[in-house]
Amino acid sequence: MKSGFRTVLVFVFLSGLFLTGLMGTSTSMTFVWPGYLLIGLAGLLSIGALFQNVSFSLPKWTTLSVFLLAFYLLSRAADSPVAYFAREDAMMVVACLIAYAGFISLCTSAKWRRGVTLTFAGLVLANLCFAALQMAVDPAIWLIPGYGRTMTDALGGLFNQPDHFAIFLAALVPLWLSLALFGREKPVFRFFWSGLATISFLFLAITGSVAGWIALAAGIMCFAFLTTFLTWARLKPSVKKFAVISLTALVLIPVGVGVFAAPSMLSQLGHGLFSKGQRSGISELWKVGVKQALESPAIGTGSRSSQLYGRLFRSESLGLGATEPEFVHNEFIQVMGDYGLVGLALFVFLLVTHGISGGRFLLAYRRVKPLRGELVPKSNHLALVAGFIPVLAALLMASSFDFIMHLPVMALLAAVLLATLAVPDPMAQALKEDEESQLIPGGSLLFAVRAVGFGGGMALVALGSVFVQSEYHYEMARKAFESGEKDFRQFRHLQNARSLDPKNPFALTLSAHAQVGSINSDMPMEERKQTLEKADLYFSRAAQLYPQDVFAAIGHVAVLDELGKKQRARERLRTSRQWAPLYGNLMLAEAEHYLRHGQISLAQETYAESLEAAAFRDPEAAREGLKTISEWKLIAQQNGIQWESLDRDRPDDGIRRVLPDAQIEERSMAGQLEVAP
Repeated sequence: MKSGFRTVLVFVFLSGLFLTGLMGTSTSMTFVWPGYLLIGLAGLLSIGALFQNVSFSLPKWTTLSVFLLAFYLLSRAADSPVAYFAREDAMMVVACLIAYAGFISLCTSAKWRRGVTLTFAGLVLANLCFAALQMAVDPAIWLIPGYGRTMTDALGGLFNQPDHFAIFLAALVPLWLSLALFGREKPVFRFFWSGLATISFLFLAITGSVAGWIALAAGIMCFAFLTTFLTWARLKPSVKKFAVISLTALVLIPVGVGVFAAPSMLSQLGHGLFSKGQRSGISELWKVGVKQALESPAIGTGSRSSQLYGRLFRSESLGLGATEPEFVHNEFIQVMGDYGLVGLALFVFLLVTHGISGGRFLLAYRRVKPLRGELVPKSNHLALVAGFIPVLAALLMASSFDFIMHLPVMALLAAVLLATLAVPDPMAQALKEDEESQLIPGGSLLFAVRAVGFGGGMALVALGSVFVQSEYHYEMARKAFESGEKDFRQFRHLQNARSLDPKNPFALTLSAHAQVGSINSDMPMEERKQTLEKADLYFSRAAQLYPQDVFAAIGHVAVLDELGKKQRARERLRTSRQWAPLYGNLMLAEAEHYLRHGQISLAQETYAESLEAAAFRDPEAAREGLKTISEWKLIAQQNGIQWESLDRDRPDDGIRRVLPDAQIEERSMAGQLEVAP
């Protein structure tokens, strides 16, 4: 491969990493597709590197662990009951595969590996700049105009959730320290890495994130242990004694704090799940994850199916302040629930094989005699491995109480550090070539990794070029709908979104809501009916793709009732209540359904039930419904109508009158006397 083309290829790869890191700070796919498109383009162009001559071959077990886990995750995503969300995870797995393969194939020199570290340093600086702007200008400020952070109670940088911002800063601190301590760097770069670690620490202190401090403690403890391990043979006895005492204190102090302060620390976790002042422990979510795992212990319930089981098994003790529990907030339990024990075993196998590979490299460097005045030999490859292992430790610790591996920026970081551990120093031939590498440079395993990177690149480019457009049109339509616009542009955007991505249930649901929103009081009855039938069509198509969408069901039931399709509305409500038995908004929708069909007793009971709902409770709407029923009772009483005869759940004795036609002279409501006009 010519050096010029290689430079362009690496530049595209790093640009994709950087752009995905900027935009991939949440689990939403809305903004991440441009970054994925660039990563896919780098994979597609890497066909020129398929037969590139190299001086190393890949370890068998690390490569096997990557292939097995990726194949299993993708196969379970293809069989997921929530296909749209599973697609997000599948595309992230493909992007991580390309990043893993691209790092190994393209970044074979210290110069290009430095480029990767500078890319992540640039992401940290971008986050710090936005955090500074949030302190000085507006806590909601974000990268794209018109979009802002919704969680503004703490700094978040490019992340909406403050905890994710803090974890990202904290996890990378050991890498910056390692580059400053072990890297073959000029003084200016040592100052840069040290300064970056210091600034990250200061901003972490400003956020006050418990999650960030826990991740930092895990990373620093691991880094201190590795540093001692590398320098132990050359330390003086007095220094060794001091090192043992320091390491013991470094371990015991955080452990002691964790033991005695665990309940209060857990109550501080969960930004984005619990509203301010109503946070409870995320242990309730872990219990939900365990219940989900017990549904299918071997292979799990499917990729991202925690989205469903979080509703089904939601505990009443989770609290009203908790929003939609899309994740378990523990990646190990999440893997066990979504992918079963098989997925968890493959994940552990991946970590063990790459950890052994990195550990062997550090053990080899421990035996190398350094230059005079040095405790260990200076090496950028050593600095990366000694820095990335603590980063991995910090990410694993954070994964025990958050869903950070579902964030593209975190997943790509993990892919790069695993690739580093698989091939710690390619230029030193630390890994011997296989005999077949004379025919296939690097051997068949490296060729397979390159081929997977190329194939994944084709998939991401093909899908990315479509989804970039579909997500754009969907966002434009959503913003127009929320702003109350009812012109043709909204429907044109929706049409484009549906045609580009017919498997997106949310585009169909929004299309249905847009149809309902276009109805006005002057619309002829026939035209109104046609509009409602079109909305029913969109809702029905969305339900085929995502039948467990309980929020779409609320609007769909109202449309079905307007069309007189009582039985279908009742079935939609029944299914939704089964998946979300504690959701107050569904109870309200059911009560309104009963009220529309004259089933007064059932409506009254369901309104009363919604007043005690454990999630999405709307007391005001429930009280309004009960007040409406009370008014109807008063109207019936004033008109001499027996209340029992109005309830269509009871036999009709022939004396029922239509309430809107009844007249009264006065009524008493809420302690006030109101005179009828």
